[in-house]
Amino acid sequence: MSEVITDLSGELVLQGIGVSPGVAIGEVVVFAQEGATISERVISERDVPLEIARFEEALIKTRHQISELQHKVSSELGEKHASIFDAHLLVVDDRYFVEEVIRGLRDKQRNVEVVLNDVAGRYIEMLNRVEDDYLRERAADVRDVTRRISKNLAGERMDRMDQLERPCIAVAHDFSPSDTAGMNRDIVQALVADSGSATSHTAIMARALEVPAVVGLHNISKQVSSGETLLVDGGKGLVIIRPTSERLFAYAQRAEDHKSILCELETLKDKPSETKDGYYVPIAANIELPAEIPAIEKYGAKGIGLFRTEFLFLNENDLPDEDEQTRVYSEAADRCAPDNVVIRTLDLGGDKFSSSIKITPEMNPFLGWRAIRFCLANPAFFKIQLRAILRAAAGRNISMMYPMVCCLSEVLQANEILEECRQELKKEGLPCAKKLPVGVMIEIPSAALTADLIAPHVDFFSIGTNDLIQYTLAVDRVNENVAHLYMPTHISILKLIRQTVLAGHAHRIPVAVCGQMAATPELVPLLIGLGVDELSISPPSVPMIKDVIRNLHYSECRTLAKDALRT
Repeated sequence: MSEVITDLSGELVLQGIGVSPGVAIGEVVVFAQEGATISERVISERDVPLEIARFEEALIKTRHQISELQHKVSSELGEKHASIFDAHLLVVDDRYFVEEVIRGLRDKQRNVEVVLNDVAGRYIEMLNRVEDDYLRERAADVRDVTRRISKNLAGERMDRMDQLERPCIAVAHDFSPSDTAGMNRDIVQALVADSGSATSHTAIMARALEVPAVVGLHNISKQVSSGETLLVDGGKGLVIIRPTSERLFAYAQRAEDHKSILCELETLKDKPSETKDGYYVPIAANIELPAEIPAIEKYGAKGIGLFRTEFLFLNENDLPDEDEQTRVYSEAADRCAPDNVVIRTLDLGGDKFSSSIKITPEMNPFLGWRAIRFCLANPAFFKIQLRAILRAAAGRNISMMYPMVCCLSEVLQANEILEECRQELKKEGLPCAKKLPVGVMIEIPSAALTADLIAPHVDFFSIGTNDLIQYTLAVDRVNENVAHLYMPTHISILKLIRQTVLAGHAHRIPVAVCGQMAATPELVPLLIGLGVDELSISPPSVPMIKDVIRNLHYSECRTLAKDALRT
């Protein structure tokens, strides 16, 4: 994290990880995440039953509260988000945990708050030490549930965001499921946290709720106080404490302009993304969770151009089986029909890890055993997903693509496993797609340079510009020290995109772009001029990009691209 005092007025600029785009300016509310204040009391033998009764009453109340939260989240965001609370209920119902607290009451003869805190502390310390990722993550569940039990013992309310009455920006060390459950997005204008990543609970919830969020700020919860003014830029990962009047005015003007633009853009929902001279460029949606599907229709996207399936596997104790995956993919396709749904096979590794899948830690995971490499090395595991996709695609408009392909041999090997799955399903008498359109992600320079060799064996290309830029320019896109070198318009990137397009069109297959370049208004004319057939972006970005396209001339885009390739 970098900290820069930008002027003498005390403005402090912090760089974190932007996990949900948008800008918010507001008053801070810092959420304390410790439990109720604990006072130690010595109790006698005859007081033990009374303390046990208090503890059991608090457990019952806690279980009821968690169940209510789970039901609320399920109805508003879907079962996937609600399942986060399963682990919390397991803590409440853990008889060993409960009995250890009761045993501690008798042994230590101290009030239940003190004993509970001691027992939970030992659990948390033990879980933090284990190597298993899933068990380490359970430490946060124990901490959250213990905090709730402590509050109930003290008769205090939980410090929750659904109880806020005035618009604000919520700041915390981290946001537990209890914190974010049922929060009012009209009240909570942004989420800011010390810890977290792009795949953390906070990030996933923020994106689903379309709330700006920045995480990974280390100690911002200690640097700000409730009532201070904060400016959050979720797109850039910036948080500004005590922003100057000049900066506030500039951002406020941008926010007002953005609101006005969004109101105007709502009228474009059902209009085609077509240039003034009649060139049609479909815009599909990138999604991570089924809960985001309603936003596709809301913002006028045409189907799903990138369904990131790894988010079905993250933060889960048990991997989704074939039937579960089939159900999720089928429902997505049914809800988007008649438009196409492009399912990307598992892209774990790099910055995305599952608690349930053991991947040995690597020095450089972004260049390591991830995505298609991991799947090809574990064909039994890979086949579960391929079978589910084939089953879901029977009678539905579904396509599939492989991530992080670097050469033709990987495509051939993956297609061979896919055909094995098709034959197995036929023998078992299970319905499956006779013809499933298969594509590849072009996000490694070697894939772009050999696109002409890969094209005869696939049905489409989808260029992932984020990784393509990162790997071509050798620039870690989240490293602030080299951020200035991350250049989407570098001549090498433009040439690789053009080479991919030419290879695709030579073999009569379409080429899409599903990276951040496709959601950047000033770069869209360049992509269209380079010959890209389709764009796939986050649903909220669709109206803006559609407006850009509708104000372009395809002929001028072609000229722009030619000039850019000559520089």
